[in-house]
Amino acid sequence: MVISGIVLLIVAVICFFVARSKANALHAMNAADTYTAQLLSEVHRKITSTLGGDGWAQPCEIEGVIECDSPLKGPVSGQPCVAYLYTQSREYEERVTETDSEGKRETSVQRRSEQLRSEDRRIKFSIRDETGQTLVLPEGADLDLVETGKRFDQDEKPWTGATRTLGQSHVEQSLAVGTKVYILGCAVDRQGSVAIGKHPRDSKHRFMISRKSEQELASSAAFWSRNLYYAAGGSGVLGVILVIVGMLG
Repeated sequence: MVISGIVLLIVAVICFFVARSKANALHAMNAADTYTAQLLSEVHRKITSTLGGDGWAQPCEIEGVIECDSPLKGPVSGQPCVAYLYTQSREYEERVTETDSEGKRETSVQRRSEQLRSEDRRIKFSIRDETGQTLVLPEGADLDLVETGKRFDQDEKPWTGATRTLGQSHVEQSLAVGTKVYILGCAVDRQGSVAIGKHPRDSKHRFMISRKSEQELASSAAFWSRNLYYAAGGSGVLGVILVIVGMLG
């Protein structure tokens, strides 16, 4: 009973921190002003013309469609994108011997994967809305990537000890040109023009690029924050009760 209580207390702590993360994300979205490309450009021009661009950092959010004159090429799909995560893995089988509760040994063949290579690339791009374009510098952003390519190259090898290679898998997740996105970040001056990127001084400031709308993200964050706080409270109370009862018993 004490062990069960401790497990529930651990669950409560995990739920609490995840809930707080969701609440912080919701607060960041609510605190940032919404801009169009034109309005952001006008604010930048007014501020930098009087105070200069050094040190200017304006939390903001904006929605639009991704555009890029010289996009990346997806390593698997070959499709144009502005960011991708590519992983190459060796797929293999392994003989595994396990002993059950009765001491009986049983050998089975299990399929496993070993990562050989991982490549994370992203380049600057523009986001376009009905009023114009704004430059985006995606370094340091939390990207909402989607799987856009997957390939398995079969190359079976003989058994070597307890394992044998089946081949290699290639998986591509990317952010494609033409995707409509919501961006929460910070407007900064870049060589006399406005750009959206990571906050230059506050590393904790949220910077995200999502395929979901602001309303979808806010609704999801509010839902999970509320319910995970309830789960944390319930698990914590029950965990304390079980620990106390177990110690008294």
